[in-house]
Amino acid sequence: MTGPRVTGASYDRSLRAPLPWWLGGLALAVLLAAAIHAGGDGARAVVPYIVVPALVLGGLGLASAGRVRVADGVLHVPRARIPLNHVGGVTPLDRDGTRQVRGPLAEPRAYVATRPWLTGSVRVQVEDPEDDTPYWLVGARDPGALARAIAEQRSAG
Repeated sequence: MTGPRVTGASYDRSLRAPLPWWLGGLALAVLLAAAIHAGGDGARAVVPYIVVPALVLGGLGLASAGRVRVADGVLHVPRARIPLNHVGGVTPLDRDGTRQVRGPLAEPRAYVATRPWLTGSVRVQVEDPEDDTPYWLVGARDPGALARAIAEQRSAG
């Protein structure tokens, strides 16, 4: 797994799940397949061990797809991007802060781009009068580095 690439005012990081998530997913898939198999014969003895792990690992692969990137004055997250001239305050959040903003303090109109294995995040205030999204919550392994990259890009632009 590669670390974040921070060069000057840019940031580029994969949202890939760490190895323990892949191993745990595979272990749970095999246990579920064994429960489906339950001593049956024929297709029931083989198919669950092929289909269930493929579905679980495929789902984890889809969830791991994407990158968080700050480049050329734009914050890119999976399925969205925002020019940094429409960004207000940027707040790095630790595990508890992320849990609060994702849970009890969540705003229903917020854009959330986090993953369960990313315990930290950055809260990015949206200052676009044409957009009713109050903020973005962007998951990050190193929220401080992402917040610095956004701040550097904003001040450079």
